[in-house]
Amino acid sequence: MKQRTPIGSRKWKEITDFDLKVLSVVIIILSLATISLALYAFYLKMQKSKVEVVIKDLGANTNPPVEKTLTTATQTIIIVEPAPESTLSQLTPTVPVATDTTTNTTSTTNATKLEQSLQVPTQKGEQTDNLIPLIQATKTTSVEIGKTSESKTLQEATSTISETQQSKSEQGENKFLKDITKFDYNLLVSRMAENLPGSFLTNAYVYVVDGEIALKIAKLTQNYILDRVSGGKYIIVTPTNIMPELNPSKGFWTIKTDPISSSKEAFKSVVNLRTLGISAFSISTNAGYIICLGIFTNENQAKSFYYSQDWAELLKYGHITGAKVSRIGG
Repeated sequence: MKQRTPIGSRKWKEITDFDLKVLSVVIIILSLATISLALYAFYLKMQKSKVEVVIKDLGANTNPPVEKTLTTATQTIIIVEPAPESTLSQLTPTVPVATDTTTNTTSTTNATKLEQSLQVPTQKGEQTDNLIPLIQATKTTSVEIGKTSESKTLQEATSTISETQQSKSEQGENKFLKDITKFDYNLLVSRMAENLPGSFLTNAYVYVVDGEIALKIAKLTQNYILDRVSGGKYIIVTPTNIMPELNPSKGFWTIKTDPISSSKEAFKSVVNLRTLGISAFSISTNAGYIICLGIFTNENQAKSFYYSQDWAELLKYGHITGAKVSRIGG
């Protein structure tokens, strides 16, 4: 007869590795659950201990509390009462932002009106006394606002003028010659203005200088024209008196053509003539674009250049119709 052994009576040595793994997983799960419950309880405790704070912003028309002082024979009592909903906000006029002296006067007038409107007969003298500092503060604030606004306007105007002067100064510098440190005639001719405004016909300042001074003058303006003269000197012309200390003359001679309406043709003619070694440029007028060839200090030089050219050959490179010796400016 076989003897039955209860399931729970297995000996320790009969526990397998699988039993140990199961036991370990159960212990880990229970530990994680315990930690989770502890953290959740701590979270609930922290939430319960929080105090909600509400900050109420005061509006523009909110009145401050009223402080009353009661003086008796034996003591002085200060009572702070909540401000009643008075008509003060309705009586207070809108103070305009002052930009000049006239606006400052308006602000002072508004403050005076406010003072008159607040002088309402009351039964208690303490309330009238409390309004006086407020009226004085309003008047002072109105005048200060006017002065501050006027000062701010003056600062903005000064800043605008400074920015304008700075932009003009930056605009006057020739960015195409910024990195050039040594005079190069061909380079300066290639980068001089192809087209000049019509005012150049009347305002033309002529400098006869050496190469280094010519480079300095060219760097100070976007609109310059340059040509050679005898004796290793150069003639450079600008629409403004860049260097008055050099006492420039006004006006020069050139070969001027009839106007042409197409700006593209004018630009093409100037560039092509420069490739031939001619200091060419154009001037904008109401009639169109005038092509000019060369810069000369006197009429004889201009005529000598004119008669030495093969005009039939030059016609292949650009517009030269009606070319004649002319004087510009001066």
